[in-house]
Amino acid sequence: MMHTQWKQLAAAALAVPLLFLACTGKTKGGFTVELSYTNGDHIVAQYYDRQTHDSAIAMTNPPVYLEAIPYGGDMQPVVLDSAVLKGKSGEVTLKGTGEDEGIYQLFIRNGPVVLLINDVQKIKVSLDLSKRENYYTVSGSEASDHLKSFISKYDEKAMVINRILGRIDSLKQLGGSDSLLIAATNQKTSAIAALNEYVSTFIDKADSPAESIFALGLGSRSFQREEFGRLLNNVVKKFPEHRPLARLKSTYDMQQAQLNRVNESSTTWTGRQAPDLTLPNVDGKPISLASFRGKYLLVDFWASWCGPCRQENPNVVAAYRQYKDKNFTILGVSLDKTKDNWVKAIHDDELNWTQVSDLQYWNSKAVEVFKFEGIPFNVLIDPQGKVIAESLRGPELESKLQEVLK
Repeated sequence: MMHTQWKQLAAAALAVPLLFLACTGKTKGGFTVELSYTNGDHIVAQYYDRQTHDSAIAMTNPPVYLEAIPYGGDMQPVVLDSAVLKGKSGEVTLKGTGEDEGIYQLFIRNGPVVLLINDVQKIKVSLDLSKRENYYTVSGSEASDHLKSFISKYDEKAMVINRILGRIDSLKQLGGSDSLLIAATNQKTSAIAALNEYVSTFIDKADSPAESIFALGLGSRSFQREEFGRLLNNVVKKFPEHRPLARLKSTYDMQQAQLNRVNESSTTWTGRQAPDLTLPNVDGKPISLASFRGKYLLVDFWASWCGPCRQENPNVVAAYRQYKDKNFTILGVSLDKTKDNWVKAIHDDELNWTQVSDLQYWNSKAVEVFKFEGIPFNVLIDPQGKVIAESLRGPELESKLQEVLK
């Protein structure tokens, strides 16, 4: 994993939506990183030549920086120290300081990145700049070594998910059968569950608060809200003296309280009988929601102009293909303004179920009846017309359908 990939992963892990605090290291005043390196002449600089186009030359004396990585997606790394790598091999020492245990990185210009945790006062790093994978070892710092292993295994599991997603895309483009798509979707669900289980286990066993926060950040991209909250609570109990964790917990609790207030003040359909709604389909024929009585029905509110809706549509398509033969169907309700855009989106996203719209945008009868304030939005209705769930997206939709359509 080379420089840009490392930095992207570090940024993703520490850009947890609810983290707005900068955090630097432990060690009560300072720590040092002793870096030994080989093959320093393998660092290259890109330049542009009008005749030969892109090219590269070996860099002379590339700089290396020790940076503190703040917790929070909008905050840039803070440079604490720097040095120059002179010659093909050598050693340099960089110094850092901080009040709490945190995440740091050695950043070599045009080269790799090494992520570290300051759980000790002296960290030794051995770096081979000729390698693209497994290019460094760390000693003296158990937390840094654990972090290296965690990222490597996380990356392997994430690659499995990406390969399955690529297979699903290919099946869709080539018109693969529903059975193949369902099998691939099930593989995706299992792979995500395996990734979540790995991250969860790592967090539960971690002996370092910085390790835990890093893993929580990556896990937040696939965990359910309840699982994230459980793990965060456990980590805070395990490391009660770690101030960034305490601030994180405080921020998280405030956000959850605000979310709960919003949910309580909004219309909740779960547990109530679904209101009736009649709108024209693509051919202009009036379709009544009540006409689906006797089936489990997902009423999916969306629009062709809604980016998040279009991103969510593959999950809805996968659910439909998997459960359409189990007394389940979908009614798509669009807030589109023009028929052409609506019909094109139906075709492009392969929404092969009943679609209705009065083409009135936010003045649609659907908004008046169901009183939602944003899309995508959906309600799941049982055969007796009672709403049993709402706002189901991604894994939550798959989980709920699996529960009721056994």
